[in-house]
Parts: sequence; structure tokens; C-alpha cells
Amino acid sequence: MTSADTETSASQGGAGEAGAAGAAAGASEAGAALVGHGASIAPLDATQLTELEPLWRSLIDHLRELDSVVELVPHEQSWPRRLAVYEELLADGESFALGARRAGRLVGYAMVHVAPPDAVWSTGTRYAELTSLCVAVEERGGGLGTALLDAAEARLAAQGIDQYVIGVDTVNEGAQRFYEKRGFRDGFHLMHGWIGGRAADASRADSTRGASGPPPADATSPAGAAPNAGDAPDTPETIMRGID
Repeated sequence: MTSADTETSASQGGAGEAGAAGAAAGASEAGAALVGHGASIAPLDATQLTELEPLWRSLIDHLRELDSVVELVPHEQSWPRRLAVYEELLADGESFALGARRAGRLVGYAMVHVAPPDAVWSTGTRYAELTSLCVAVEERGGGLGTALLDAAEARLAAQGIDQYVIGVDTVNEGAQRFYEKRGFRDGFHLMHGWIGGRAADASRADSTRGASGPPPADATSPAGAAPNAGDAPDTPETIMRGID
């Protein structure tokens, strides 16, 4: 089971039970537009993936503001790499993307990777990974993230999948709370290390000073030492498992 670089910007999502329930009720109807919180939710195809760039940028900017443990790559590198991942996922025939629109404008999306059974953990014949959940800044806290997850879970259930995982960055505590409210629990910790014992915060400090490299690990706290207001209690990334 891998973590990829699954993230979420729905860090302060509200429950919004009525709209979310309506979205989930129709989610199993392939291709159907779904209504949740005043926004329509429908599957996205490969030709629509370029529309996701502004939402992806807002997510990366959010993680940068939170001071992610691992230094983030510039957006001009990040988005082409992420787009290539999305294109590969949609080409496999089982993974899917859902987009939420309000007045025709894309305001959120969920990308879900359907994977074969894991070699270590019991996952049935298949399991899923929520690769991305992104919600526009002005939409956060209104329940749109919940509606997207409800729709994704309904589609997974229709595909006979009852387990999925999500990776959350250690600096995104709001995202961790969001998933915990939905029943997710820590299941696997991905820890970042630096050859020679060099630490993440030292690397960031040196990049700010313009130095050629980070100081030894004994000069700073080790990577993932303490959460900085982030998604995981004590590691740079935590894989959380949800079971329906």
C-alpha cells in the first residue's frame, strides 16, 4: 500500500448532511450530475483535467503556507507531474474523477485510484486511494468536501469496494480532523528521511539562507518530530484508512 502524495484542501469542511446525502443517493448512477450544497457533482473525463490546475495550485499554496515538513516543488513542476498522474489513472478504466461545479465553474474535485489487492493488508479484491480532494478556498467550510467524498464513496460501493485510504500531510491538522470525523483512523505512517541524517526543517532553513545544503541532523529536530498544525500526529505523512 503506497501513500503517493495524496492531499486535501477540504481541511475545514462542514458536515452538510442534507446536501451530502442527496449527492450520495445518486452517485451510483454512472455519468449523472449530482446536486450537493448547491453545486452539481459529476464525473470528469481526461479532456477536462486541465481545468483542475487552479484548484491544485490552491492546495499546494495551502501546504506551503502551513510550512510542510518536506520542501514543495515549484508549481510549474508540480502541476505537469500531477496532471500526468491523473491522466494515467483515468486511463486504467476503474479509477475516476468527480468534479463539483457552481454556475458552471469548477469549485472542487476528487480523484480516486482503484488499486488491486494489497500484498500486506487485507483489502478484498480491490481497494481505493483518495489521491486528491481539492476544494476552492471560498468553498471551504461549506460541506462541499463532504459532498464529494459521499459521491466518491457511493461510486466505490457500486464497484464493490469497501476500503480506501488517504494520505495527509503532517502540517494539515484540519484535514486530519475532517477525515477522522468520517471514521478514518491512522493505519500507516510514511516517514521522510535524508541520506546522512539531514533534517527537513534544516533544509528549509538553508534554502532560505541560500546555503548549498542543510546542516547535520543534530543541529535541528529530526524530520516529522512535532506536528506544525498538520494532518498527522507525529510523522510527515500518515495513511488513514476508511471502511464502509
